[in-house]
Amino acid sequence: MMDFLVSILGKYTYNAFSLVILFLQCQFCILLFMLKHKRRKFFALRFAGCIVSGIFLSYLIAVVNTEVTGNFATVTRVLCYNAVSTLNFVTIAVCYKESLTEMLLCWCSGTATYQVVAKLYPLLQNIAGIDDKTTISFFNDSYVVVWYDWLIWLCVHCGCYILLAYVFRRGEFLHKDSSTLLNIAIVSVVTTVFVNGLICVSRLYESESFALNIIIKIFSIAFGLGILFICTEIYARNQSRQEMNVIKQLWKQEQSQFASIKANIDYINSKCHDLKHLFAKLEGKLDGTELEQLKEAVQFYDNSIRTGNEILDVVLCEKLTLCASKNIRLTCMADGSKIGLLSAAQIYSLFGNIIDNAIEAVSELEDREMRVISLTVKNRSNSIETDISNYYKSELEMSDGLPITVKDDAARHGYGLKSIRYIVQRHGGEMNITAKDHRFELKITLPLPKNSETATPPLN
Repeated sequence: MMDFLVSILGKYTYNAFSLVILFLQCQFCILLFMLKHKRRKFFALRFAGCIVSGIFLSYLIAVVNTEVTGNFATVTRVLCYNAVSTLNFVTIAVCYKESLTEMLLCWCSGTATYQVVAKLYPLLQNIAGIDDKTTISFFNDSYVVVWYDWLIWLCVHCGCYILLAYVFRRGEFLHKDSSTLLNIAIVSVVTTVFVNGLICVSRLYESESFALNIIIKIFSIAFGLGILFICTEIYARNQSRQEMNVIKQLWKQEQSQFASIKANIDYINSKCHDLKHLFAKLEGKLDGTELEQLKEAVQFYDNSIRTGNEILDVVLCEKLTLCASKNIRLTCMADGSKIGLLSAAQIYSLFGNIIDNAIEAVSELEDREMRVISLTVKNRSNSIETDISNYYKSELEMSDGLPITVKDDAARHGYGLKSIRYIVQRHGGEMNITAKDHRFELKITLPLPKNSETATPPLN
């Protein structure tokens, strides 16, 4: 096979073969990170055309790399390898309909994956006592290569590529923001300059000593893994920022909702107070049963909750009314005198989401005796402890410390729990969830800052 290639390509055989293999390996690695991305129309035709064109252009690049010698040989080699990397990026740009940030992140991840395996395989050869510059074999330190040497080479490379892609591939897509774009631009430049530079320059020094050879390969592998971890971190921070944007938007909506609910409750309480005086005048003029029914109806809307925190009073009044309409019993023992360490929006969001999640869970229960929610808020010497418990019907699975829901409103439900956790963590508190025997319990502990003000904070 090699004799046939040499007869056709002549002195360009080695460089052409190396660059074409580089192009195909990198492309395979990048495709592993692009599996879930949206393809363009006629993907197969586009991809086939890009592969054929890439192989032909890689050959032309190999010609340049072979012809340039002397002082500019190393620089030319680096530029040629960067040109091949550019071909890899152009291929995914032609074949996939994705944002620039998505394609760059996958390109960086794929290129780094190639770098790791490209140095790992010869490192294993060196450890086995084989000179990687003379053969790809693990068993024979000579230029003779048999078919199973190629098979082992292929299996090891493909297996490592797939394993790294499985570990570092993302499950979701990036959300557009300037910080993510800047970070991806930086890591793309670093990948282009240093990864390809390491591939080219390291070969010049690996032959100086066995120890230096091993050190260079280990450093190259560590550098490639570092790029993969950075790409993963960019994605994680992008998701965190998106979640925070959603949570902040929910807070704004909840703050507006709170103001409206408070105004309505204040108005209803005022009217209930007037009706109580009117009932006093109607004593003896109405049938006792009729008067008692009117009093019960008014009492249903009369806010008699006094926790020591006006905002918590409004939340509990709203949720008690909601529970009553759904035939749910909400028992509450709450001392909100020290909850002023939270802002108004945080109090409304925290307790509103806590109770809403419980209401959603017990609403699925057919047994009315189990449609019960228990809430306690206690003040300790140095902390505030909140405990809410309820029964639930469907099985719960946990992920990252939070239950997973399979409902259609999973995103909204999930952000509610994340909002709770964010508020708790922001104030240095702890949140623990236990779910056993169809009984769900959420415990929150918020530390009290020294000399903290406990008065109800303003809405802003």
